[in-house]
Amino acid sequence: MFPRLAILFLLIISSLVFIMGFTLALKTSHSPDPHPYKRGIKTGNEDTVVVPFEYKQSALYQPYTLEVIDSVVNILLKNELVTLSIDGYAHVDEGSDTICYYLSLNRALVTRDYVVGRGVDSARIISINPFGNTRSLHRTTNKQVYYNCRAEMRLNYPPPPIAVGIPDKDEDGIADSADKCPDEYGYIDNNGCPDRNAIIVPFEPQQSSLYSTTYKVLDSVVSILRADPSLTISIDGHAYKTEGIKTFCDRMARDRSDIARRYLLTRRIDASRVDAIKSFGNSRPLNAGKNPQEITRNSRAEIFLHHH
Repeated sequence: MFPRLAILFLLIISSLVFIMGFTLALKTSHSPDPHPYKRGIKTGNEDTVVVPFEYKQSALYQPYTLEVIDSVVNILLKNELVTLSIDGYAHVDEGSDTICYYLSLNRALVTRDYVVGRGVDSARIISINPFGNTRSLHRTTNKQVYYNCRAEMRLNYPPPPIAVGIPDKDEDGIADSADKCPDEYGYIDNNGCPDRNAIIVPFEPQQSSLYSTTYKVLDSVVSILRADPSLTISIDGHAYKTEGIKTFCDRMARDRSDIARRYLLTRRIDASRVDAIKSFGNSRPLNAGKNPQEITRNSRAEIFLHHH
């Protein structure tokens, strides 16, 4: 009995030593840098695109996922000055810390291989960073858990050339001399002013499905319409340029306006009270997209109330 226990003990110790040695070798084999997969640094401005994966999987699986990556590939192929960083993530429920680390690494590597396979020079992928479950959002619902099963593709743009000459305080592309609202981000067809009285219906980036905040806004619109039967509405759909290529943004904006309309109809708002449904794609952002909060606000639909 004792020899058998001794042999079992030695086998366990040997296995642990092998695993530790393998992990250490893998973490140090590619570079002397403290992060084994870092091959460069970020420069200029960044846009981030999320690539979803199935729970506990690291294979690219849906046409939608490939379409998201293709939108990034198209940007890279059109502009050789743009570089790419890929971060991999896992959810805390997908396994131990070690399993989550390698799962996040595999998601980043699979994304890289697809991008390279589409003709992007591998030298333009400046870093691959597996974060394991360290940045998991610790959420519990199915949708939110799956959101953690992802890779993030960060497009690194070179610093834009310094603008010379024409003052534009609100950075909406309209010179202050021709802008009737020089302190507010606006549109050229509004003489530089924003759309007034719009009810903003928020959506998550690259999504056209309803979530808690969207429901709250739409339910408030339902209450307003029920309180005043003379009101009608129009609905505009919008996307932001970092969500994907133009055709993807056009479809996303159209889907957002349509799902907002369909939800109102399910709440017994008569279809005759919806005057118009429009899709503006990525052509009418709310702001200059100078930070992640501003960028997220551009994923939206807008509802306008009309008296007749």
